[in-house]
Amino acid sequence: MHYSLSWSGGKDSTASIILAHEHQEPLDSIIFVEVMYDLKNGISGENPNHIKFIREKAKPLFESWGYRVEILRATRDFLDFFSRVIEKPRKHMDHKGKKFGFPTYGRCGVKRDLKLKPMDDFYKTIDDEIIQYVGICADERRRLDSLHKQNNRISLLEKYNITEKMAKEKCEEYELLSPVYSYSKRGGCWFCPNAKLAEHREIKRIFPDVWEQFIGLENVPNVANNKFNVFGKSLYEINRELESEEVKLCRN
Repeated sequence: MHYSLSWSGGKDSTASIILAHEHQEPLDSIIFVEVMYDLKNGISGENPNHIKFIREKAKPLFESWGYRVEILRATRDFLDFFSRVIEKPRKHMDHKGKKFGFPTYGRCGVKRDLKLKPMDDFYKTIDDEIIQYVGICADERRRLDSLHKQNNRISLLEKYNITEKMAKEKCEEYELLSPVYSYSKRGGCWFCPNAKLAEHREIKRIFPDVWEQFIGLENVPNVANNKFNVFGKSLYEINRELESEEVKLCRN
């Protein structure tokens, strides 16, 4: 039996590792998949502060506890995903021959292609039966109900009755709360349609050139999903809002 944990670096999966350590639960591998924005130029899709936390703080500590920590990457990146030509469009949608463009709100193909595939490829190298620890808290009943239908997945947070609030406190106790929680309630790719204004503000500040390239993708021709967030603001609208903030700060 091989016990593995898919680790995002967020509070729930990190608290699960801490619980395994505290209670001597079996844990053979910790898997973090780094989604890349631009693989060729080494630009991560993770917030720079978060990936630094993963590589320089959390990973070394977990390894000192005796755990195997693997940081995986797909062979493709977000720009590949954006430029992929659609060969089989969805029903009632005439998108054949167009570039895919931005991920669709609520239906992220990036996760399937750039996050799940490297993980699946890793698990194919394991000969033993695999049990996965999943970071679902004791007070997330709907998600737990779905989890209980899967025989090979376990929540240590449920086992030890850890709520979301308690998971965050557990990470703080070990000084393992990712810095992204200082301005966001979630982690994830910075180019995600679910990203909030505070996350965009941080990327514009840290990666100004990359941010300019990113918003410029809305001008690429022959794209099926040519707007960043069809249910909210476009990237140009978000950028204008951020620039307006900067002007106000300068005046003050």
